[in-house]
Amino acid sequence: MTTFKRRVILMSCLLLVLGGSQPGFSQQAPLVVPTSLTHAEARVIIDEALAFSRQRNILMSVVVLDNAGAVVSADRMDGVSGSTMAFAEGKAFASLNLRQTTEVLGALANTRPDRYFGIMNMYPGKVYLVGGGVPLAVNGRLVGAVGIAGLPRGVDEMAARAGMAAWDKYRASRQ
Repeated sequence: MTTFKRRVILMSCLLLVLGGSQPGFSQQAPLVVPTSLTHAEARVIIDEALAFSRQRNILMSVVVLDNAGAVVSADRMDGVSGSTMAFAEGKAFASLNLRQTTEVLGALANTRPDRYFGIMNMYPGKVYLVGGGVPLAVNGRLVGAVGIAGLPRGVDEMAARAGMAAWDKYRASRQ
């Protein structure tokens, strides 16, 4: 058997295994797995966090990441520094990957400096270990994270939690 015939047989077998000979092959599900956190859900979190901040007359930025670490949605209030977007994303990234609030992770600087500096060196320029990053979970499964920056210490996590409370209500109403 020639090399060409072997290749033809191999390709034919591969197409059969992958379903290429089935009618409607182009109608099969995409290979990309969709995120478990929708844009609408991210906007609920963001809108409530922004409302929380407006009620206190303070400015902030907010970023929501999906479980893969991709930005689902983000927002920055007028007048807040542009760098707060990077801070908010760094907080969300840290809480997503380390599955903990950035308030707890930031405390490692005092309680476990070896772990704190290990994290900072493992993700240089990607993590920001200051309060305001909170992981998002549904039924114990991590689905994303929210990061908020620009607010006074402790208030940023309160804004994130306000957004999460609205998100919980939104999810409950959709079931």
